[in-house]
Amino acid sequence: MPNHHRSAGIVVPLLGILLIAINLRPVITAVGPVLPALGEELSLGPSALGLLGALPIAMFALVSVTVQSLVARFGVVRTTAGALALLTVATVLRSWPGAQANLWLGTALLGAAIAVGNVAVPVIVKQSFPRATALVTSIYVAVLGVFAGLAAALAVPLANTSTLGWRLSLGAWAILTFCGLLFWLTRALRSDNASHERAAQSASVSRQARRASLWHNPVAWQLSAYMGVQSGVFYMSLTWLPTVEQAFGVDPVATGLHMFVLQVAAVVANLLAPALMRIGNDQRVAAILPGVLMLIGLVGIFAWPPLMVLWVSVLGFGTGVSFVVALSLIAMRATSITTASRLSSIVQSIGYTIAALGLYVAGVVQGLSAPAVLGVISCMAVAVAVMGAYAGRDRVISDCTSAT
Repeated sequence: MPNHHRSAGIVVPLLGILLIAINLRPVITAVGPVLPALGEELSLGPSALGLLGALPIAMFALVSVTVQSLVARFGVVRTTAGALALLTVATVLRSWPGAQANLWLGTALLGAAIAVGNVAVPVIVKQSFPRATALVTSIYVAVLGVFAGLAAALAVPLANTSTLGWRLSLGAWAILTFCGLLFWLTRALRSDNASHERAAQSASVSRQARRASLWHNPVAWQLSAYMGVQSGVFYMSLTWLPTVEQAFGVDPVATGLHMFVLQVAAVVANLLAPALMRIGNDQRVAAILPGVLMLIGLVGIFAWPPLMVLWVSVLGFGTGVSFVVALSLIAMRATSITTASRLSSIVQSIGYTIAALGLYVAGVVQGLSAPAVLGVISCMAVAVAVMGAYAGRDRVISDCTSAT
């Protein structure tokens, strides 16, 4: 019996984490390969498409800072269930025929839902696997990457199977979000109201003072900047590389497959990231290396496009390592679950603001010259290496928010 309970205590939380991972990226990565078709049907120019691509990430930034309050009030289980419910509705709404407002409102709402999941996962990992945060985070990100890649690879083929086109390609992923919702809704219905009330009361004791001091903590800002620039490279690549390749004459189906290759390479990197994080006395090697790899991949894409598969693989490896490092550092730098929740909210709010700005700039630049997008992404890649040198230092944020 003890072994049974011990296994359940591992399997059930891990399954829940993986069901979140399955659903947080397909609704975003499926957009890039069908973006030209979407823009043509709805008569959206490069700036509008850039805004559309940046909108979910902007919502990450706006909503992330509020998630800690939601977790304190409702508990992480119920907050996660609510996010998946909203994600399901938003995914359907975005693809619903009719007013163009459906596209914009659905995109904004799914960004808000994903933001909640993004912040909740490090808290769930810290709570359920305090001694294996890097390993569980790498598994989570690997699964996230697999489904993100599948969404990109299947985007154009799905669109070609129906007169609904891109609407089917983007809306079909509501099936998976609904499956995730069923699991987390079941857990939410079994959760203990009293425990959530006690958690909320405890979290509110000195919330305002602690939040203010955390916003002024240099470690929090370094993690935020690192999260922002590495996210910027990832989302700009997924959103705009297919368009850049199609401008070069590459078949749309092939561009989707290239994004799948990028994600497969990222999955390999996800699994290797914990080992890289053990190199040296801190995590600087693992934090700096992705920026170097990203830059190599981007230069290769521009200078030697016949080797596209190789270059997107190198780029994908860099994004895969950096995301695991960024999420792991949130849990590693916090000394308690409460601090991890607050730190995750702040890091992702600031970080995704940076990424959203980068996405919009990339859209504007793409309207002038498609290859110039590679230059914008390359600047972000350099910033990943620079900020990695700061974020990778072995420092922690205690409950009183001092860096040690």
